[in-house]
Amino acid sequence: MTKITSTRWQHQVYFWGHLAKGLVYVTVGGLALATVVGQASGGPEGPQEIVRYLQNEPGGTVILIALALGLFAYCGWRWYKALADEGNEGTDGEGILQRIAYAMSGTLYGLLGVYSITQIGSGGAEGNKQTLIVELMQQPFGVVAVGILALSALYAAYLQFDRAKNETFMEELDTSRMEEKERRTYRWMGKVGYGSRVIVYLILAYFLVQVVVAKDPSQYKGLGGVLELISRGAGSVFLAIIAVGLLVFGVFVLVKARYRDLS
Repeated sequence: MTKITSTRWQHQVYFWGHLAKGLVYVTVGGLALATVVGQASGGPEGPQEIVRYLQNEPGGTVILIALALGLFAYCGWRWYKALADEGNEGTDGEGILQRIAYAMSGTLYGLLGVYSITQIGSGGAEGNKQTLIVELMQQPFGVVAVGILALSALYAAYLQFDRAKNETFMEELDTSRMEEKERRTYRWMGKVGYGSRVIVYLILAYFLVQVVVAKDPSQYKGLGGVLELISRGAGSVFLAIIAVGLLVFGVFVLVKARYRDLS
C-alpha cells in the first residue's frame, strides 16, 4: 500500500493533535469513573464541561491554550487525511464516506478548540451545548441537516464497531518498534476503546433523532448527556464500564501518537 511521503510537519501535527485528543478522553473517562466511585461531585461531564473545569484550575489559561493548539492540530490532520487521502481510502462510495467522516471529525475537534479559546478569561462561564444544533434548526434546511448528522453518528458507530471487530487500527502502527506484550496490550486497548465508542455514537444518534422528531434542539445533550443517560438508565456499573472504555481509548490514542506509522 503506497503512502504519501511523510515529512517532519506531518509527524508534529499528528503527534500533538493525538496527544490533545487522548488527554480529552482520559479526562472525560477518568472524571466519569470518579463520579461512580464517589471521588467527584456532580454527574459525568463532557468535553465542554472539562474545558470549563480546566479554566478554573491553577494555570488554566496555559492549559487551555495548549489544549486548543493540540485540537487545532488534530483538526488539521483529519482534514489532511480527508483531502490528501493519506489513508488510501480511495474514491469509491465507501472511501468517500470515510473521508467525509475524517473531515467532520476534524471539524468537531476544531470547534472544541475554538470553545477552549473562548473560555480563556471568561471565568468558566456556562456555554450552550446546543448552540450549533440551535443554529442549524433555525435554517430552512435545519431538519434535514440534523437528520444527516444523525445518520453520520450511526455510520460512525458502525466504523467504531468495524475497527474493534477487525482490529484494523493495528495496520496503522509501526509494530516493529513494539515488543509482543505491547502489541497484545495495544490490541486489547483498541478493542475496548472502540467498543465503548460504539455505545456513545449510538446514543448521540438517538439524541439527534429526538431533535428531528421533536424539532427541539435541547434534546441534544452531547457526550456529557450520553454518560448521564447511561447512568440513569443502566446504572452506575454500566457507566463505570463505559467510563473505563473511554479512559482506555484515551490512553490508546496517546500510545498511537507514539507508534503511528507515517512512512
